[in-house]
Amino acid sequence: MDPHGHAAQPARYYDDYWSGVTSWKPTDPLDEELKSWLDEIVRPGLTVLDVGCGDGSRYGESLVGAEVELHGVDVSQVAVDEACSRGLKAVRAGLEEPLPFGDEQFDAAICLEVLEHLVDPEFAAGEIHRVLRPGGALLLSVPNVAHWRSRAELALLGRFDPKGSPVTARRYPWRDPHLRFFTSRSLADMLQDRGFTVTAQGGLDTQFLNAAPLLRGIVRPPTMRWLDRLLRRIGARFYTLLSGRCVALAVKPAAAGAAPGKEAEPDL
Repeated sequence: MDPHGHAAQPARYYDDYWSGVTSWKPTDPLDEELKSWLDEIVRPGLTVLDVGCGDGSRYGESLVGAEVELHGVDVSQVAVDEACSRGLKAVRAGLEEPLPFGDEQFDAAICLEVLEHLVDPEFAAGEIHRVLRPGGALLLSVPNVAHWRSRAELALLGRFDPKGSPVTARRYPWRDPHLRFFTSRSLADMLQDRGFTVTAQGGLDTQFLNAAPLLRGIVRPPTMRWLDRLLRRIGARFYTLLSGRCVALAVKPAAAGAAPGKEAEPDL
């Protein structure tokens, strides 16, 4: 894969990404942390838009199976074709352009690990606001640039890892597909600037030490499960510092003049 392809030809870059040419196509299953957030906004019978839907393998197929009318949009035709095969009504479109949908068309929207890939994420957030019906909810997540490991690597090693690709992590961070960087506060501020009311914030990847792979061989499974739950609980409590990803739940106000968005919690 051409490491400069992201800037020059994003569609080709992500076609390679989703086709497995890069050898690190994401395969994470739907975990309980993310499911608990999805359950807040997704119910049978709703019309939902997944912005940057990818191939639909992580949660799209399960939402379709739960009688959700799930639409998707992605820059990669390879991803769109796979998403359609899983039951999504997906179309290819660049996310730096207006979404190919009418105003107030969807009951809810999902945008997970997408905005950090865009030159103008604020524009994309505004487009999501446009296509949501009044009262519609948005679930959004981005990598947490204020994560303790990122701080430690920069402070102690002088190294910044954008965390978009293992290929670019150490020597070539400027080639990384992650172009924009967020904290919990900046994410909430952006959503509020685009007209959303932020109703809840938290974190994903809250097992902040990732201790399980290291300790699995020496700690008995019942103890490991207890330790993992404890670390996740601590990570979720102090998510601005300890969570790998920022997550926000926001609502498009039902009427003009609705109460302003919730003030973002301070980053540590």
